[in-house]
Amino acid sequence: MRLTSSLLSRALVDEKVEAQRTRIRYHGLLEDMHRTEANMRESGASEEEIARELVDMRNQAKEITRAGMTPEEVRILEDRNTAKYGNPLGPTADQLYAKYGSWEKVTDASMRTSYAVDRELSLEYRPCPV
Repeated sequence: MRLTSSLLSRALVDEKVEAQRTRIRYHGLLEDMHRTEANMRESGASEEEIARELVDMRNQAKEITRAGMTPEEVRILEDRNTAKYGNPLGPTADQLYAKYGSWEKVTDASMRTSYAVDRELSLEYRPCPV
């Protein structure tokens, strides 16, 4: 009985560590988005151009981080997004613009992260100043 409990406990720790690694990779991709935003602003890109690029980057980040998930976990997320947005990776820039009403708010939303998920994984995300 003790061995089974120990193995189960170890498996849960391994699962959490892998989830933390995936989340940390996602945070790194968010940092790439912050740098992209700063570079685009510096080069004179419009708010719409910035927002569209960042929404695309966020959806690519989701795809990258989902590579570390089980097929069942990915299916659940993709089914939800497909039902809600018609896209397995999430909303398009145009859908977010319709929801928020400005490209600036779309940009902000595209770089938002879930503090609840971070807390559950004993992580804290703080964007680096650009």
